[in-house]
Amino acid sequence: MICFPDLFSVGPIWKLHEPEGRRYREEWMRTHLGLENHSAHNGELNSIQMLQQIPEHARIVIWGGDSAHEKIGSRYVEYLLKEYKNEIIEINAVKICERKYNTPKHQQYYRHAGEIVSEKLIEVFHELKRIHPLTTEQRSKYEQEWLGYAETKQVLRLWNDGEVDTVEENVLDEYLLHTVSKLQNRSNAGGFIKAARVVGEAMGYLEQYIGDAFFEFRLRSLINEGKLEIQGVPSAMRYYSVRIKS
Repeated sequence: MICFPDLFSVGPIWKLHEPEGRRYREEWMRTHLGLENHSAHNGELNSIQMLQQIPEHARIVIWGGDSAHEKIGSRYVEYLLKEYKNEIIEINAVKICERKYNTPKHQQYYRHAGEIVSEKLIEVFHELKRIHPLTTEQRSKYEQEWLGYAETKQVLRLWNDGEVDTVEENVLDEYLLHTVSKLQNRSNAGGFIKAARVVGEAMGYLEQYIGDAFFEFRLRSLINEGKLEIQGVPSAMRYYSVRIKS
């Protein structure tokens, strides 16, 4: 099992298949998301090294689901494997689970494959025998898709209508402001709301997989823009609160 411990829906992916691009991403994550030691960086290098150790006869299975993170990650890995002659299978665990388990009376949808319980993932694994390997044409198409993604320097990607949508970093700002306003109204006092609560609420109701660090980055940006007031010390989201600037 080879994992890429990163979240590909946020942060730059420009030239990520090259050392220059990985350094660029590492610096951005450090300076904008406050990740002083972006653990995914070293983990990703280890994962790339592990790819190089895959035996020539091994069948490679790329797991994923319906999210910008998983689609980008799949295309990235498929590009890294472009010289490999191995048989490659791409499996969409989300689609398989929804097809197997959803009924007219019970509908369950997943933002990403990580939300699927292990028992269902085991059933997904048994579906491998029904999935055909990627053709040469498919692999070439997916490699070109990656190169298209890797040309951009935008730092946010959303999943819309079954496709990756590369958007401006402030596209969720109004949603965040609405979340703060909603929580203030619930408190009946219009007072300050813990930043961690705002981020948790925003993540819980948004049908996207983008993580808490990016939401807090935008929360800090709204403070700097004068749209939110702050109380406390913004060393970590549990230490400060925000409210709509009156």
